[in-house]
Amino acid sequence: MQDALSFFIRLLLLVALPIGCSTAQPALDHPKPTPTSPPASVLTPDTNEIRFRPEPIIGQLVLATQIGEDEAPRDERASVPVGTERLYLVVRVSDFPAGSTLVAVWTRGTNEIGRSERKVDEAIRGSRWVALTFPQAGSLSGGEYAVRLYLDDRFIDSLVFSVGGGSGTTGGQQATLVFTDALPADGSQVHALDVFPEGTTRVIAVLVDVPPDLQADLWSRWTIDGQILTESGADELRFPFVRTFTLEREEPLPAGTYTVEIFADQQSIARGTFRIAGANPTPSPAEIQASVEDVRLVRAVEPGTGVPVGAALREVQAPARIYIAILVHNLQPSDVLEVIWQRAGVEISRQPLRGLALSSNWIALPVELPAETGPEPVPYSVIVVLNGETVAQRSLVVHP
Repeated sequence: MQDALSFFIRLLLLVALPIGCSTAQPALDHPKPTPTSPPASVLTPDTNEIRFRPEPIIGQLVLATQIGEDEAPRDERASVPVGTERLYLVVRVSDFPAGSTLVAVWTRGTNEIGRSERKVDEAIRGSRWVALTFPQAGSLSGGEYAVRLYLDDRFIDSLVFSVGGGSGTTGGQQATLVFTDALPADGSQVHALDVFPEGTTRVIAVLVDVPPDLQADLWSRWTIDGQILTESGADELRFPFVRTFTLEREEPLPAGTYTVEIFADQQSIARGTFRIAGANPTPSPAEIQASVEDVRLVRAVEPGTGVPVGAALREVQAPARIYIAILVHNLQPSDVLEVIWQRAGVEISRQPLRGLALSSNWIALPVELPAETGPEPVPYSVIVVLNGETVAQRSLVVHP
């Protein structure tokens, strides 16, 4: 009986011993080996795929006769002499995927006189210059020309330039542009005005000496105090050789100095200015307080002005160089503007700006985002503080 009891006790100890040893070992005594990844299947996401592909950005367009080894323009021209041997449209591009095609269409009036095409074989990260060469520059005679830029058959922008100082379409002289508030019903002489009274709701620009052989589409660009207000086509034709362009609003037009430019296709053929009078009351202290009107995260800005180029960023793949563009109003030297960056909720930089006097301007600050080492995207945020008060906040997802 005693032998049987001893055997039973030894059997229980043998069964319980592995369990007791397992629970007694420290969980982090030794580093655990990296587990082997399971075989890929159709349900496993491809972690090597680039999850964010930024939109291509077109920045500056420059007409040049000389370029460097990096294709950057060495001069910037609005006109060139007759017989110019080389002529380039140089384009500042950013974040171009491989296979994108830039096309420059060179025109005189409504006639295409040349076409330059450039396919970008390798993806462009960041920003660089791309030059498109006019195929027959030495053959250009005096006159007005235009070049239109397309990206994969999508129109982007255009430049107008002259050769030899001529104006081409209008025989060397710009057409006459006058302004009025009403047209005479009988087609008699227009009563031209240079100053319109406060409360004006309609201004008519009258092009009174249109060349009879002009076949191009006419359109107008209206600006007030240097800011583009609108662009519009010509009014319905009422009198021979007289074309009109009307700016009309239900509410009074704002006081200020207006400039109107008339184009035939992409060639400027007339330009004039007028003024709308208005009261100039002394601004109250609240009206002259500094304010932040807009904040954008973008891939590129215009040099010299800081105006943002392209769509606002919501996500980006690092490493990357981006800009925060801030539109300020009535900023005074005593005002303090701060830009605070946070990564995953933790502040990583704070940049104060003082001593600036700006009425209505963009401030652009470059930001270098380092590469992320982890497998998951990281949330960033930028906070803009004006005189101790948070006035704007933007979020950005940074992909590794």
